[in-house]
Amino acid sequence: MSEPASSAFKRALVVCYSSVKNDARVSKQIRWLEASGYVVDVLSRGPEHPDATGQAFQIGEPTKRLQLIVFAMMPARLRYENTVAKYLPIRELAAQHYDLVVVNDLHLLPWAVEALPKLTDGPVVLDLHELYRDNGTGLVHRFVYARYDEWLLRFIDAPVFTKHLTVAEGIADVYRDDFGLERPDVIRNVAPYEDLEPSSVDPEDIVLVHHGYAAVERGIDIMLDAALLMDKRYRLVLMVLGDERTLRPLREHPAVRAGRAELREPVKVTEVARTLNQYDLELIFFPPRFPNNTYALPNKFFEAVQGRLGVVIGHSPEIVPFVEEHGLGIVIDGWTAQDLAAALNGLTVERIVAMKEAAGRAAFELSDRGEAPRFLRAVGI
Repeated sequence: MSEPASSAFKRALVVCYSSVKNDARVSKQIRWLEASGYVVDVLSRGPEHPDATGQAFQIGEPTKRLQLIVFAMMPARLRYENTVAKYLPIRELAAQHYDLVVVNDLHLLPWAVEALPKLTDGPVVLDLHELYRDNGTGLVHRFVYARYDEWLLRFIDAPVFTKHLTVAEGIADVYRDDFGLERPDVIRNVAPYEDLEPSSVDPEDIVLVHHGYAAVERGIDIMLDAALLMDKRYRLVLMVLGDERTLRPLREHPAVRAGRAELREPVKVTEVARTLNQYDLELIFFPPRFPNNTYALPNKFFEAVQGRLGVVIGHSPEIVPFVEEHGLGIVIDGWTAQDLAAALNGLTVERIVAMKEAAGRAAFELSDRGEAPRFLRAVGI
């Protein structure tokens, strides 16, 4: 990245605990702020972001798995101190001053509440993204993840935060009703506009795709089971991120072994829509196992539209209105593999072509061209 800009420029700090280049939402924040005249510094787990012209402050992380397991059993404050706080570049950040700070997700909130009043006298915006509660079951989730998330959630109403954001209307309602926040502004996970045409559909080789993280809780298991029940004209591509622990069960699924589904390498966030354009239908089949599934309005929906794909969903209330208004997909009754396969087997090629063409007509409206001004207004620009 370039050297820090002079003090004549407005400076913003964007904070996230993810790999910033792979986080589409955070990447958009950086681009929007830079385009509005800010020099953006980034605090993240790296790597550097090509659109940020300021400094990159990298968060380290523990590398020993056994150490992580031990820390996971500690009280929340000790766990945070040993797995997060000690790896923050505190000294480098202490010398900075910002006109605006945008904090993403929960992981760095204890640091943000303590440190940011010293780093800025301008707006401090907390983008909560999704919900951090009731997203798993079982003893491991309850004692390792849920208790820690509940502790982090205590920080979201700290006075340092001048505004809260989230990704969907239903999630904004939950934060207002269950956490007592002033209702967060909703900034959708829209994708940049892509000047593309729908690809042609081969009646003998209709390609379904699901992209994003390899999160079984979001229905990948159902999609793979359904692949075994679909007509032979269909095949499923999973273009997903994950480690060996999450990807191995997918590779071993009977649908993959039988050649009805395959895993492909994910691409950069800036290349997703153009990569999707070669496919036909995006599967966004999120059974309501957890609140985040119920209220999901994910990146992948808007990226699929930019890729000019038809969209196949269940009754996800945040997505259904877009699908029905623009006619760019189908809404399936039921959440089983049988329900999904039956609906797909009933589609004609003509209907699939029509959905892809509808996505093309909706692509400009459902791009980030309108969302950028909404974000800038929300953060006080």
